[in-house]
Amino acid sequence: MGFFEQPLQTILTLDIGNTSVDACTFDGKELKYLGKFAHEELDKLLLAYDQILACSVKPSLNYKLNNAHIFTPQEVPIKTAFVGKEKVGIDRLLNLYGALEFYSESCLLISCGTALVVDLLVDGVFKGGFISLGLGTRLRCLSEKAELIPLFRLEDLDVPLGKDTKSAILGGLKKEVFYYIEGLLKELGASYKRNFTVIITGGDGWFLKSFGIYDPLLVHKAMLRLRKLL
Repeated sequence: MGFFEQPLQTILTLDIGNTSVDACTFDGKELKYLGKFAHEELDKLLLAYDQILACSVKPSLNYKLNNAHIFTPQEVPIKTAFVGKEKVGIDRLLNLYGALEFYSESCLLISCGTALVVDLLVDGVFKGGFISLGLGTRLRCLSEKAELIPLFRLEDLDVPLGKDTKSAILGGLKKEVFYYIEGLLKELGASYKRNFTVIITGGDGWFLKSFGIYDPLLVHKAMLRLRKLL
């Protein structure tokens, strides 16, 4: 049975990102990952379900989601240490809510997608975070801007020094990102005088899973929990 033929009582959860859509189904007991889809496939995907929950950072596609519940920042019960919660990306807030509900009230949350997002939760309060280019995005940008550099797939390549183009780029990317995360953990640990649980999510989150707990479906679980379905 294809995913378009799933029974109507099954709930569809959508994480609509900048470059693709991640979809899951929930039958009241089990959350199943359907896969990653192009934005152009969204119409067909929506036809098979009558209950749809969506986290969307692509407002230009929201007109297609007439039958879906599209979450807003105001709905997410996360306290912030700053003014302007309504301007924070809904994906960040839902991931933080999921981290709080399922893992820890004090954690460093890392989301690895089109962007690399690092957010800090302390005693259930969102303190703030950083946004930089995602891992795959860095590789694409480098290939697009440098004529002689091919596009490499993201790999966990750990080398003392690069000896060729591939090891120089992938090895350098790992050191850059790992030193960044390690430095943040050290700095934030000293500032708040505690060790933080690290929660990683997002499609490229596997690359950083050695830092802590990797939950690629965190935003989907958060949407279900917020609607009291999980």
